[in-house]
Amino acid sequence: MQPKIIFKLVQVGFYTIIACQLVSSVNAGILDPEADIPEEVLRAEIITEARSPIDGKALSATDFAELVVKTKQQLERENAIVATSGSKLKETLLLLRLRGFLRSVGVPIK
Repeated sequence: MQPKIIFKLVQVGFYTIIACQLVSSVNAGILDPEADIPEEVLRAEIITEARSPIDGKALSATDFAELVVKTKQQLERENAIVATSGSKLKETLLLLRLRGFLRSVGVPIK
């Protein structure tokens, strides 16, 4: 190769490295460490103001806690109802499958 081409390649490589360094330092400056609150701190914060997930009204911390407890209790009641009806449904399906099997074997079922 000619010395001029080698010199140009080295020069282009050098400028590319400098440009990458400048861009990375500009991107690093975008993050403001003072405004960036660590996630651990955010998790430990106590919520003093909250909004109702139902209608969006402002709630105090105690009202919000009561709403959460009531919602959990209501969900537990609904889950208990579904669980009991689920067991009835399983029993019915089992009986229907048994009936189908007995019919396929030739047992007369009315």
